[in-house]
Amino acid sequence: MIKTSTRETQVKLTVSVPPSLHVLLRGWALCEGRELTSVVLQCVELSVRQLKSNGSIPSAAIRAYETACDERLAVGGL
Repeated sequence: MIKTSTRETQVKLTVSVPPSLHVLLRGWALCEGRELTSVVLQCVELSVRQLKSNGSIPSAAIRAYETACDERLAVGGL
C-alpha cells in the first residue's frame, strides 16, 4: 500500500526587499493582524496569477508547472 500525503511539501525561499517595501508589507500585516509571511505569500500568489494571465511568464515554465500539477494529481488519486 502506498501512503500519500494530503499536504503539499512547502519550499522555503529567502527574498530581499527594499526597506520601504518591507515597511509597507509589515504595516499591512499589522493592520490585518496577520503574519508577515502570510501577506507576502498573498502578494506572490496574486502577482504570479496576473503575470501568467498577461503572458509574462515563459510558456516553457507554464508547461513545466502544469506537468508538475498533473503528476501531483495523479499521485493523489492512487
